[in-house]
Amino acid sequence: MAVDCATPLRLMGDEPDTAALAELIDALAALPADQRLEALKRAVVRHGGRWDLPSELPGIYRPALVSLQVYGVHAMAETLEELPRNWMRAAQNVLAARET
Repeated sequence: MAVDCATPLRLMGDEPDTAALAELIDALAALPADQRLEALKRAVVRHGGRWDLPSELPGIYRPALVSLQVYGVHAMAETLEELPRNWMRAAQNVLAARET
């Protein structure tokens, strides 16, 4: 029996915009690695999403894991430096799954 994994996403309204997702992946890939987190934060602000990131003020808020969601793709990491790479990998996996 084949399972249509996209059906629950459609019902919840969380089906990713694959064109926008691909565009953001390409834009991030063109940036130096140290600029990708800021670009992802701007994407969350512009297009919706959420993040759980440390406060920019020392000692205010430090989550155990950092996370970010934009265009319906969620990623987590232990450090801020890992987060953009993890998000890009997750987004590429979503696109690959949508193509099949």
